[in-house]
Amino acid sequence: METYGIEKLGIINPTAVWRNLAPAKLIERALARGEGSLSATGGLVVNTGKYTGRSPNDKFIVDTKGVHDKISWSKVNVPTTQENFDNIYGKLVAYLQNREIFIFDGYAGADVKYGQKFRVINELVF
Repeated sequence: METYGIEKLGIINPTAVWRNLAPAKLIERALARGEGSLSATGGLVVNTGKYTGRSPNDKFIVDTKGVHDKISWSKVNVPTTQENFDNIYGKLVAYLQNREIFIFDGYAGADVKYGQKFRVINELVF
């Protein structure tokens, strides 16, 4: 099974790894996993529960000499330590072991000079 490099992040023994699936395939997987249903018009309907987004007060950045003066520290951008990050990361990686994994590789920004590649790794289809 192709893992697309997730073992380098510490995620091992996935039951399946899906990467950059087309929307129709994502919908098929969501339906098969019971993560949603189709509406009368054919759209996917999911129930996100009471937590529908990121808490605006839960954005932490590891405070290092290299970034300290480049961050607008505030209630929104909260400094944390490398040790705290490593602890959280370890819990996340442990949680993702032996699970079906979904990967989205994307790019943000219209100007290639400032754009950034990114990867989202998730346990849920949507």
